[in-house]
Amino acid sequence: MGSAYEWLRTDHTATGSARDLLRLARELEAQGDPRTAATAYDRARRVAPADPEIAEARGALLDRMAVEEHGILFRYIPAGSFVMGSAGGDLDERPVHPVRLDDYWLSETPVSWAAHCDLMDWEPPPTGMPQEELGRGGSVNPGWFLYEANKIRLQYCEDATVRATDWHAHAPRHDWVSGSGERVDSRTLFGTPRRDDPRRPWAYDRKPMVSVSWQDAEELCARLSTDQVRYALPTEAEWERAARGGLPGRRYPWGDEPPTPERCDSDRFDQFSILPMRRLPANGYGLYAMSGGVWEWTADWYDAEYYRTSPGANPTGPAQGQERVLRGGSWADCAEAVTVSFRMSREAGSWRKGGWGAHMTPNIGFRLCRKGPAPAVAP
Repeated sequence: MGSAYEWLRTDHTATGSARDLLRLARELEAQGDPRTAATAYDRARRVAPADPEIAEARGALLDRMAVEEHGILFRYIPAGSFVMGSAGGDLDERPVHPVRLDDYWLSETPVSWAAHCDLMDWEPPPTGMPQEELGRGGSVNPGWFLYEANKIRLQYCEDATVRATDWHAHAPRHDWVSGSGERVDSRTLFGTPRRDDPRRPWAYDRKPMVSVSWQDAEELCARLSTDQVRYALPTEAEWERAARGGLPGRRYPWGDEPPTPERCDSDRFDQFSILPMRRLPANGYGLYAMSGGVWEWTADWYDAEYYRTSPGANPTGPAQGQERVLRGGSWADCAEAVTVSFRMSREAGSWRKGGWGAHMTPNIGFRLCRKGPAPAVAP
């Protein structure tokens, strides 16, 4: 069985009999080897993507391989090979090249503002700050930069808000005191944001956190990691394999058809809002919003020429650089930017360093990658 697994993991071409691969996957699953079975199912789907029997068996095992930790659902991405890049894309998407990856898990959605604050043990939104930063004030205090980032999050991360307006209006618990000492609710002064259900309590769980620096994401990963399970930003290769959803050579997570409002949260620059992360269909790995929504940080430094020298197995990007890679496009971007192969980069600086980074925009977030033991899976 070992030689079969090595072939499944390293051969990036979509060859072989789909029925033989399905039979092998079922044998492996029955023998108590779900990780190798998932690789075989994945390969079978690549050979016959429209086969309903393969899709059902593959989907059932991938669902059982999902892990819920820290209140986040992580979807399983089997070990295997895929073709990375695009011959029809920008120059930094070339050359197209095969990549082999070990298995891993990726969070089903980007991380929400509420989840981030909870896992960091911060005050929950709309405060969204560490306890020690509350009340310090002053523009020289590093927490001031976090406060400024929160002004963006107030407008774009609230579950029911359908359009950003003045950030003051998005602070539902905030009262203002007039010169005479009268307390006035912020909505009286600044208006009420448009919400799809005004009766719904204000919450920050359904949309991605934005205005996130690379360092913010890394800090959370370090806080959650243990000797047994490591959390990190996905490498650029891990992100792209997951975004493809098991479909080789396609432009988008769903195929080659252009983005539409029913497929992707994109091309809405004039609407000043982000859709809830689970509003649109998941891809073939059960991942939501891999295209559109928000740009997502990866672990890699950016190098336009990296694909020419990238190793064939588990690449981790250049050893150094000036900007980190972002993937996936956002609600404000066009169809060309939300493909599974498009590459973008940006520098970032932690608010703890007292800097105003280029990440402080309403369309940059992140999701978590998990590596560690697999859960027990019933046959």
